[in-house]
Formats: sequence, structure tokens, C-alpha cells
Amino acid sequence: MGTVNIGLVGAGTVGGGVVKALDMRFDHFKKELGLDLRLARIADKATERFAQLPVRDAVCTGDVSDILNDDSIQVVVELVGGTGFARTLVLDALKRGKHVITANKALIAEHGPEIFEAAAKAGVSVYFEAAVGGGMPVIKAIREGLAGNDIYSIRTIINGTCNYILTRMSHEGLPFADVLRQAQELGYAEADPTLDVGGGDTGHKVAILASLASSGCVPYGAFSIEGITGIAKEDIEFAAEMGYVIKLLGIIKKSGAGLDVRVHPAMLPSGHILASVNNVFNAVLLEGDAVGQILIYGRGAGELPTASAVVSDIIDVVRNISGNTPVRVPMDYYRSGRRVSIVPVEQISSRYYLRFTVGDDPGVLASIAKHLGDEGISIASVMQKEVDASDGIPVIIITHDAHEKGVRKAIAGIEKEKYVRSSTQVIRIED
Repeated sequence: MGTVNIGLVGAGTVGGGVVKALDMRFDHFKKELGLDLRLARIADKATERFAQLPVRDAVCTGDVSDILNDDSIQVVVELVGGTGFARTLVLDALKRGKHVITANKALIAEHGPEIFEAAAKAGVSVYFEAAVGGGMPVIKAIREGLAGNDIYSIRTIINGTCNYILTRMSHEGLPFADVLRQAQELGYAEADPTLDVGGGDTGHKVAILASLASSGCVPYGAFSIEGITGIAKEDIEFAAEMGYVIKLLGIIKKSGAGLDVRVHPAMLPSGHILASVNNVFNAVLLEGDAVGQILIYGRGAGELPTASAVVSDIIDVVRNISGNTPVRVPMDYYRSGRRVSIVPVEQISSRYYLRFTVGDDPGVLASIAKHLGDEGISIASVMQKEVDASDGIPVIIITHDAHEKGVRKAIAGIEKEKYVRSSTQVIRIED
């Protein structure tokens, strides 16, 4: 096999990490793996970045067309992010018969069918391990390692920013706003953290995982996404008293009614395997019919962890080229014509944590219980705290398994009562 030339677009945090990781391993790849690969060109508008990187003999440029127009480049690595320029770049590279590697979760989640159809038409491949879980080999586990399984459940903590915030709130009793500000100062949260704390980042990753697990297409936006901005430190404290922790979960479950896909904060029993995943770490808990439960745990972001996943994709693509199997792991099922039916969140069943803020009036608890009972919702436990009644008293109710639709209807009725002082906090419980 001759040398496989690679073109890298984007020399920022992840792109720079890829350059460094390749520089450390080029000799190993050739001597131990028999793979002769070369970083031939690097493109980035911020050309000053090149001086800080071990680029070897790579031609550095500020113009991406230098990579696209170079017929000797067989693999294009896209690390610029976003869904505008990146989409155009990827589609252009595929049209020219170049394999593509990307870490761009939003691109795959929002434009996956278009991209994979273009790759199939050109007879090349798209690899995207780094798009979900940073350095954790989640995509390869599903596409290859667990190919002999029907994966019927995935529960995941897949956003380090949210997990860091909830961990600090839990361990130190701090309010959301204070921890978010500290996370921004430490570089764990963006200046505009909306995509992370609003659940969108987790949603992109869950859309990809759900598509892979279902062998179809689960578009981003086709399922319910809730973030953590409404989680109060009181909820963290009450959860702890009852033996729970609160995490932002991505949930994928197969059922007879369809695929249950959602992103939202959830209460986990403190002994649950995911309850101990703290700070910026991520975890994916998969269940297959043959293998049972598997937990993949590690750093879901960062320069070198994410670069590790990108380099693993480079190795896979080079191996495919050397073995004359350019599309060894096809993605032709991930297309718009195979859209998966999603169970509406209103139809799910769960146990619920409900925090009502009410006036200190006689008959309040009986009234709440009647509204819940009218919707067939059974109460498992009740906690009422003695606090300054001027702003209302918190009444916490844990339900037995109930339908989401009934819970919403009951709460709508309760919030029309005069004794209610503020909106009800609703958190689903995952056992």
C-alpha cells in the first residue's frame, strides 16, 4: 500500500490535539501496524496556530480549497464545527471521492441522512467516533463491537458541563447560577452555555445514538429535550434526603409502541451505576439482548481525549483503504426514508418527583391528592418542610408509576388552585 495522504481542516483545540497525537504515533503506525499515513495538508483561517503545532512537512494554508482540490488527499478530517461551512465542506469532499472524518455532532445529528447518502453514492465512508463521548469508543461499540445484539436500552450522561454543574450543586449546596459562572471561569462552560445547559448538546448526541441503536434515522428535534436550568438547589437537597441524585440523562428505550427517546434531568437512586459519574466525566450505559449491561466511562471532551477518537477513525479509514474495503462499515440505513417512530413524551410512564410550593392552608394536601387521584396517580411518599411560609411551603410528593399525560393534567388542575404560590417542579425518576 502506498502512503495515504490526509487533509485536516481546523487547527483549534481538537484539530491541534489531532496534529499532536499523530506526531507522537506516526512511527508506531508504520512499524507496528503497517500503515503508512501522512498529514499532507492543514487548513485554518487562523494561520498563526500552525507555529504552535508539530506539523512536520504538512503544507499549511488558510484556504480549505487547497485540500479539496488536491487529488492526492484521500481523507479529509473536518474539525471546524457548526453546520453551515462544515456541511458544505463535507459534502464537497464526499463528492470528490474523499473519505470524511468528523467530530461534529450537530452536523451528523441534523444532516446525517444527506451526508451518508452522499457518501454511499461516492463509494466512500464517513467516520464520526469523536462526535459522541469524546475519547469514549461509543460509536464503534455500537456499530461493530455490539453488532450481534439488539440494543434495547441506552441511558447516558453525555454532557460534561451539565454533569459538572449538577455535581457541584450536589456536593457543595450551591445554586445553579453560581456554579455556572464558576464553570465558565474554569473553561468547562461556554460564554453562551445555552446549547449545553438547555440540553441541546446532549440531544445531538442522543439523536446519533438512537439512530445507530435503531438502524434507522432519529432526527434531532423529533424528541423531547429539557435542560437543567430549572433545577434548584432545594431539589438537589430534597433528592439527597430521599436517597437520590439528579443527573441530566439521555434516554433511549425500545418498546412495542416505538422508540422512547428523550433528554431531561432525572433522579437516580444513589446506588445506581450512573449516580457515581461526577464532574466532567461522561458515561454510556447500554443494554443488549445477548451481552446484558455494558458501561463505557471516560472524558467526553477535551483536546487529547477527543483527538484520540479522531485518530482511531483515521486508522480505521486507512485500514479500509489498504484492505480495498473503502466502505467496510456502511451507514446506508441512516437515511431520511427510514425515519424511526418516536413515542411522544406524553405517552411515557415513569415515577415522578413533584415539588409544590403552596400556602400554609388547611386541606392543601388533600386537594393535591384528589387531583392526582382523579388521574389515577398513586402517591408513594410525601415530605413537607417547615419553612418561612411567606413565600410558600414546599410539599414534595413521590408517585408510583404514572402516565406523563395524567401527571401533566393533574398539575394543570392543581396550579389553578388559589393555594399554589409558584410553578410545580417535575422531575422523572429512573430506577
